[in-house]
Amino acid sequence: MTKTQQRKKAAKSLVVNRLEMVSKDVFKKYFSQITDLIGSSPGVYALYDDDVLYYVGKSIELRTRVKQHLKDRHYAAWTHFSLYLVRDAEYIGEMESLLVRIANPKGNRVIPRGKSVGPLVRVLKESIKRRQKEELDGLFANRIRQARTLRSTSHPEHLKGLVSRKTKLFRTYKGKEIHAVLSPDGFITYKGKDYTSPSGAARAVVGQHRAINGWDFWYIKDAAGDWVKLSALRG
Repeated sequence: MTKTQQRKKAAKSLVVNRLEMVSKDVFKKYFSQITDLIGSSPGVYALYDDDVLYYVGKSIELRTRVKQHLKDRHYAAWTHFSLYLVRDAEYIGEMESLLVRIANPKGNRVIPRGKSVGPLVRVLKESIKRRQKEELDGLFANRIRQARTLRSTSHPEHLKGLVSRKTKLFRTYKGKEIHAVLSPDGFITYKGKDYTSPSGAARAVVGQHRAINGWDFWYIKDAAGDWVKLSALRG
């Protein structure tokens, strides 16, 4: 970067100069020299207790403001200071507020008021609402699809012809062996009652108010004699 480019960049900078981590003793002893350096520049300053940030302040005349802290309640609490000279005094209040809100120095009794109510928060809230609605719609859409699937398997013709003779169905539920019979004409008989769907027969076991896929609930022996889910017969 050329010197001309550096000067142009400096001309655009908000912070035009700084003096960092200077001892309080230096400030007291060489106040006039510091005054000559910073003049009446506005800006933000920080007081430190050794290397721990203690206080953040602002002033349209930094040299005078820091000197006041050699006499006020903060005098014994800080050992070093930093000055940040700002081109335009319009921004020093906002800078001070930002630093105090972020660092929360113990010497600042008054924390800048205000909540995060800018446009970004409103946009974020709207984005979250849309996302939550999509998630909610997705959850209920899944339940609707499940209900439709159960209804689509509730007709006798879906069971009709799956077996050529009456065939036992089996399931272990809550430690008990449950038996039913599937007939060639498409009915499942459980405890003397006929059901037109596997799910209807399954709800008779687990409770009528529970949603359940009977095709996955019941087991039947395949051609090899192995117990498989009833849904395996549908191919």
